[in-house]
Formats: sequence, C-alpha cells, structure tokens
Amino acid sequence: MTSVRPRRVAAALRRLRRRFGFDGNPLRREVDRRQRAVGIGAAAAFAIAAPPACASAASLAYGAGVHAERAESAAHHRITARVTGIEEQSGEQRYSYARLAWTTRDGRAHTAVIPAGRKTRPGTVRRIWVDDRGEKTPRPQDRADTVAGAVFAGAAAVGAAALPPLAVYLVVRRRCDRGREEMWDTAWARLDRPHIG
Repeated sequence: MTSVRPRRVAAALRRLRRRFGFDGNPLRREVDRRQRAVGIGAAAAFAIAAPPACASAASLAYGAGVHAERAESAAHHRITARVTGIEEQSGEQRYSYARLAWTTRDGRAHTAVIPAGRKTRPGTVRRIWVDDRGEKTPRPQDRADTVAGAVFAGAAAVGAAALPPLAVYLVVRRRCDRGREEMWDTAWARLDRPHIG
C-alpha cells in the first residue's frame, strides 16, 4: 500500500519533466528547445525579481499602515452614545436604523443614524468612534488592517513581477506554435505528394 504512492509521485514527476522538456528526448525539435529555454529564463527572471519586489512593497505598505494607525488613533476617540429612537424603512426588504445621540467634552450635542440590529432598542448604549470635532467616524486602522494591507501589497507586487516574464514567454510560445504548425503543414504536404517511380 505504501509503495503505490511513491510510484504515483515518481510518475507525476516524470510527466512534469516531459511536459516542461527536461527529459532529454532526442526527438525534440529546435523550436521546442527554444521555447524551453525562454520558459526557463522567464521562470528565473520571476524568481529573481519577485522576492525583492514583494519585500519592498510589503515593507512600504506596512510602514504607511503603522503611520496611519498612529495618526488615526491620535485623532479618533471611543465614546458612549445612546439610542434615542428606531426608524424603519419598508420596501422589498425591511431596514431598521438607530438614531444615536451623544455629547462631547465641550458640551456640544451630536446625532447620527446607523443600521440597527433586531435587538437594538431605544435607551440602549452603543460604543462608537468620533473624531476631534465629535463627529462619528469609522473605526481607526489597527494592526490587523496594517498587516492585511502589507500582505495584499506583497501579493500584488508578486503578481506584477510575474506579468512581464509571463508575457514574454506567451509571445514566444505563440510564435513557436506557429512554427510547429508550419512544420506540420510542410510535412503533410510532403506526404501528400504522389510518389513517382
């Protein structure tokens, strides 16, 4: 039972080697060898370009994210607001909104309307984020947002690094495919000729 799996893996590796032209097949044509060389070059270019591009983009995004964290945490404050009423909007679907009211440290009253859940009732308390003017604002960026942004930037950089080598390989492969088709046409035309003698 255990010997079956290594055989399958070996067979898969042989197929992969054949697929990419690393099997040393003497029947491979010059056009096949050219395509393989360009493919190896494209893979090598990607392997060289992708890691520094990924690291650089992720590092820049992380630095910008940490800066945004500090700026937003300094300018945003979490306060307690009270639900003063529930507004319902009917239509194809029914939506509920809660009207919130709060007072800032300087004594100014503020209100906002937010989507309400089923359990939201007038008089209940909600924790919200406000800016320096006391206006409701989205939650400030935290470390999880920063890390997610850095990962996304790194992945985007890897994708961007892959595009030029892939484009070159696809162009060369298309030309090689045309060359192979012409060779086939020539070979078939030779076979179709009536043999004299």
